[in-house]
Amino acid sequence: MKYVDLRSMHYLMDGLSFNVRSTAELLDNALQSLNAKNGVPDRIVAWNKAGGPSSGKPLNMPGTKRLVAIIDESFNLETKKTLSSATLVELEDKTQAPAVFLNMNSLSLDMPMRVEIPMRAVLKGGQDLKGKYVIYLHALLADDGNDYVYYGITKRGWNKRFLEHTKTALNDGTRRLFPQKLEELIRGQAEKRQGNASAIGLKGLVSCILSVGLTEDAAMDTEEYLVDKYSLASKHVHGLNMIPGGREGVRRLHELVGSTTRNIDDTDEREDVLDGYLKEHPSLGVPKPGVAAKWNDPAYAEAVICGRENRLSADQVRESRYLAAAGHSSEQIRQKAGAIDAAQVKRVLEGRTYGRIK
Repeated sequence: MKYVDLRSMHYLMDGLSFNVRSTAELLDNALQSLNAKNGVPDRIVAWNKAGGPSSGKPLNMPGTKRLVAIIDESFNLETKKTLSSATLVELEDKTQAPAVFLNMNSLSLDMPMRVEIPMRAVLKGGQDLKGKYVIYLHALLADDGNDYVYYGITKRGWNKRFLEHTKTALNDGTRRLFPQKLEELIRGQAEKRQGNASAIGLKGLVSCILSVGLTEDAAMDTEEYLVDKYSLASKHVHGLNMIPGGREGVRRLHELVGSTTRNIDDTDEREDVLDGYLKEHPSLGVPKPGVAAKWNDPAYAEAVICGRENRLSADQVRESRYLAAAGHSSEQIRQKAGAIDAAQVKRVLEGRTYGRIK
């Protein structure tokens, strides 16, 4: 294949219903046709070879819309065969990063599912993803209009971890929010299919691979920012992360359970340790106010540190760290986060200022 890295496709797709090689060939053919028109695939491969996000240089793309390769999979009940097709589209999107959308349908629950993968992650020229960290998002779309979100990091394979969540949801009686909500919506979807019109079911599932090939430090910083901003249950009504992300999550978990011999850097390890803690303390619940208070420091430090004139807000500090972990240059961070100058950004990233902002 000219553009697609089959090894990376396997790493990010193994466990899905798609035939990985056939999907890779389908995508490669579409990209060859696209390259003849605008040279975008060549540009992505060259950027990968130059270091990708770690180069500090943005992936400049032509146009103002987002390039997305949509791979649709369908199953013919009469022929018992799976059919796939590839379409290249441009979408109005906040991000410019090209992506691959893998669309499929759950036959048992009769609902659509989509996996979103950064296009650069499956094209040639990039690093070996095995053994590196992946940051992922699972969004559970309920048919009452609510979307529930959960962020995590792992280096064991994101889909393997999701299958473990599903198994836990259906069999384990867990008290963690993500598998609990997943089980609740799956049960509601099954009830709707049996004629219970009032049941709230899972109308869709979106899994986004947000970043790949990260070091442990970069993954930890990024997860901490995303969980705090979007999905910490005690702060966000539809968030399903019960403890903070990154190093802060590790620290808070040690406060709860004490020392542990387990490596709890990965989200999956942290969640397993948390599950054991909740089972040992059945009177606790999340996000009950008492427990939520234990997992969230008071805002006093933020108010003092960030409240003065010409200071960054706590969100600006977290955004700066997140953008740095995602490979943005100091100037890009200054512009996006709204910092005064490059020196202010440098002090934040080196930990010389705002050290108490988590």
